[in-house]
Amino acid sequence: MKQIVTFCDLNFFKILVKNLYMLQIRSKSENKHLFIESTLPKFLTAVRQKTLKNEITFKGIGLHTGNKVSMKIFPADENTGIVFRRNIGNKIILIKAEYTNVKSTKLCTLLSDNNGNSVSTVEHILSALYAFEIDNVIIDLTSNEIPVYDGSAQDFVMKIKEVGFEEQESFKKFIKIKKPVEVKSGKKYARVCPFDNTLISTEINYDHKLIGKQSISVMLTPQIYESQICKARTFGFLKDVENLRRNNLALGGNLDNAIVLDEDNVLNKDGLRFSDEFVRHKLLDFIGDISLSGYRMLGSFFSSHPGHEMNIQLLKRVFQSPNNWELVCSN
Repeated sequence: MKQIVTFCDLNFFKILVKNLYMLQIRSKSENKHLFIESTLPKFLTAVRQKTLKNEITFKGIGLHTGNKVSMKIFPADENTGIVFRRNIGNKIILIKAEYTNVKSTKLCTLLSDNNGNSVSTVEHILSALYAFEIDNVIIDLTSNEIPVYDGSAQDFVMKIKEVGFEEQESFKKFIKIKKPVEVKSGKKYARVCPFDNTLISTEINYDHKLIGKQSISVMLTPQIYESQICKARTFGFLKDVENLRRNNLALGGNLDNAIVLDEDNVLNKDGLRFSDEFVRHKLLDFIGDISLSGYRMLGSFFSSHPGHEMNIQLLKRVFQSPNNWELVCSN
């Protein structure tokens, strides 16, 4: 198995080892996860909520609908959270970015209100906002799908950094995992364990010579996300395109916004951005999906054969019992 552990830089890794942080280690011989536990320094104290300094505008097409869409992200008051806003028939529709509003996970994450008004493919923009620790924004859309751009979160990150952030008066709150929680479905598996930071590990295994087995672990920070995760694009297989389009999916997909593979090759003329771009994109999606908890989650996550459905099921299982988690304030 190809094992990649990505950290901010070598000094951060040395500090991590020196302080004996709890790391997930892949045991090749036993094919299971081992844990090394020790005392952790406090995650963060007195961290205030953040919003954007100014609004941001994005224009593009939806990956699955193929529709043109304009998206504006506005700063929002503290304790607002992430809220999608649409004007449908002169009526303002608000859909909060929360797992309870997920109505479909078929090839993307779709949120909907009780009247069927929806916004889909939310995972990439939510992933970028979550990684950059943005708590409060309003996202205006002229259509029902987020613009896909190049199939990654790179454009979102660039513009978020360009406008900058603004600290707010209220302190951040975090979901702290209190006990291990897991979900399984055939080969698919997801788990979160107590940890005083956000550590995410994932692995994939595709029967394709250019993918095969890949795995990655990251301690989530804005720096790691920008350098190692946000550029990884969504991907698909040429043999599946016709069937997807018959089902009104991937109608806006092309070589400019997705990696496409035939039986032997990557069809994109510039090839891959990383040799393991596939698993990095799965991790990007995972970050976007867990953001639907509504708060930054403190825990050590692991997923195998990940997908949107399993990611959301993990959140649902966590919040199924108050014994699994607690809401803590950074002050």
